[in-house]
Amino acid sequence: MITKIRRQSKRILTPIAKFLAKLHITPNYITLFGLIFSLLYFFEMMLSNLIFSIIFLIISALMDALDGEVARILNKSSNLGSFLDSTLDRVEDTLYISSFIFINFPSVLVVLSVGFSLIISYIRAKADALGLKMEGRGIIERGERIIFVFIILLVYIIFSKEVSLYIFYLFLVLTLITVIQRFYVVYSALRK
Repeated sequence: MITKIRRQSKRILTPIAKFLAKLHITPNYITLFGLIFSLLYFFEMMLSNLIFSIIFLIISALMDALDGEVARILNKSSNLGSFLDSTLDRVEDTLYISSFIFINFPSVLVVLSVGFSLIISYIRAKADALGLKMEGRGIIERGERIIFVFIILLVYIIFSKEVSLYIFYLFLVLTLITVIQRFYVVYSALRK
């Protein structure tokens, strides 16, 4: 689902990416900035500064969207950049979701959410290595997971912990469903 939105968002991202490219900011630096902002997000969550957490989450997610676009504009796609981006995305995912412990969400469920999210990404990476295309497969890809984190925090601030916890439960169920969906797709393809 987010893949379709991502295509539309290029109209906004491309001018920003072109500006960054003119400043000679490399895609790898943008990837590192994304990590730095995710660490700031995590730190603010530890301090229960949810407004700042949301701001840093948005900036970190924006960096993630921009690094690939700048790489395409500068024609600087590389194996190192791909490795950095993929690996640091997993670190960021872990920081985004595990921080729910600081707002007293059930720790076991937070751990499961982190685990399922990492498994979703692992299945895609392994499938890609086996020549199977996984982008767009599954109900909740990385972009949707980041949006869920944003919504959960926003609802926590505006409404209550209880309401945001229900959204978190939905998030957990959807990540599990996505693990099952992706596993089934890969398993079925490899059995043929």
